[in-house]
Amino acid sequence: MPYSFFPLFSSHLDLAHHYWIQVVKKGDTVIDATCGNGKDALILARLALDEEQGHLIGLDIQPEAILRTQHFLQEHLTEQAMKKISLIQQSHAEFPKNVEHSSVKLIVYNLGYLPEGNKAITTMTITTLVSVERALALLVPGGVLSITCYPGHDEGKNEEAALESWLKALSPKFYSACQHRWLNRSHSPSLILIQKKINN
Repeated sequence: MPYSFFPLFSSHLDLAHHYWIQVVKKGDTVIDATCGNGKDALILARLALDEEQGHLIGLDIQPEAILRTQHFLQEHLTEQAMKKISLIQQSHAEFPKNVEHSSVKLIVYNLGYLPEGNKAITTMTITTLVSVERALALLVPGGVLSITCYPGHDEGKNEEAALESWLKALSPKFYSACQHRWLNRSHSPSLILIQKKINN
């Protein structure tokens, strides 16, 4: 599937995908830490997997999300590609123990609640902060964390504010961090990007 540059003033998700395309190459290991319905996972799989290499890990605390993601990926990917995908029902506060430090090119978070799911079940500030802290150690030099925040609900607003505070304490010697926000949309999602520097 060919990819093109995003149009000016596109959505927060289009903007995130644009950055992923610049970062991920065939053979990379990538993680979808909140796989939801599997739409982000599909893009990551198409970027990272080929017939011989690459690995996609998808995490979600809800069994419904894991099932939705599995079915969605099976509809769009080959059986060979599915063999390179690990879907695991667990909190994003933990990563599989077999994922080595400095081995992952991109870790994606799409925070909030499962689309068309129970809105009372949402990512939580405390576990998200634990997760992103641990995720930094997993990145290869040049690797990226991509975090989409949804401040339109109370926990999402707290989550975004806590992440912004955490980002300000990150050493600029080791990481580059930025945030994209649409200023003329009320309670619009924002995109946070953190890249581990290659040369310190």
